[in-house]
Amino acid sequence: MTTQREKEIETLRSRLASLEEQLEREKQQQETLDRAREQLQTTLEEAGLNMEAFIRSFIKEFRRVVNRIEREQSKEAAKNKPAPTKSRKKVVKKKRKRRVKAKTTLKIPAGRYSNIPAEPEKVFEVREKGARPKVLKAYAEEVGLEAFLSQCRLPDENV
Repeated sequence: MTTQREKEIETLRSRLASLEEQLEREKQQQETLDRAREQLQTTLEEAGLNMEAFIRSFIKEFRRVVNRIEREQSKEAAKNKPAPTKSRKKVVKKKRKRRVKAKTTLKIPAGRYSNIPAEPEKVFEVREKGARPKVLKAYAEEVGLEAFLSQCRLPDENV
């Protein structure tokens, strides 16, 4: 058990040493880049130029470098992405439309009708089958079927 822990300690020490070396290299690179930038700026100032003019003169090279960096970053991002899974379209529940309640239509019984305010003198004959006159329907809906029958229905002549 102690040997296993000792191995873990050794691997951690070697990992720590490699990370420290990497950190030291990064610091050196940053210092070198800072010095190079300062030298470039002083050289440009001595020549009477600015950084924009320098970049404009070497724009092709800069674009190539930037494109290469972007490609590397996109490759790294693609590696870090999880494997694509099949996506399914969301099922959208359709809202139920409210049914418009049908108008209650009055069924005027067969017979003879008179005293309709629209046409007071006319006698309307309604058969068992067939259409009912619109004037009768409109007045029956307005007054109500019970009142319509009591006011307008004429007694049958057959009785």
